Amino acid sequence: MAKSIYRDGAIDALIQRIQRLSPDQLPYWGSMNATEMLHHCNLANEAILNAPKSSKKSTFKQHILKLTFFHIKKDFPKGARAAKRFDIKGQVDQTDFESERSKFIELVEKFKNLDKKLEGGHPVFGALNHYYWGRFVWKHLDHHLKQFGL
Repeated sequence: MAKSIYRDGAIDALIQRIQRLSPDQLPYWGSMNATEMLHHCNLANEAILNAPKSSKKSTFKQHILKLTFFHIKKDFPKGARAAKRFDIKGQVDQTDFESERSKFIELVEKFKNLDKKLEGGHPVFGALNHYYWGRFVWKHLDHHLKQFGL
């Protein structure tokens, strides 16, 4: 079974991992510090949780990218460029670490009790249904936790 934020125990496992993160922990790759990574994940999760249903059809290229990302590639690619609105390098106060971690946990917990199916659009993959959003959120958060050795 594919890893997903909706699998039993997945959210609790993510929270346990994020609890081990410290503000001075260095990443194994990339240039974000721990607080910036948390803020980046929080922005992404807020956008996913609040995205309206996509009315656009996915392009052929988006279908191919979605097939590759979700069914062929095991891990989120290192060095993948974030959408400009999620690129926050140098824009986050490092003293906000605890508030960003608390927000991370709060947002991840929201995936447990959704009152709607997630059906928003993704800038690379096009329209994603609830199943694919569950997989995407897991892969994205797992990627950033691994980035910090968690």
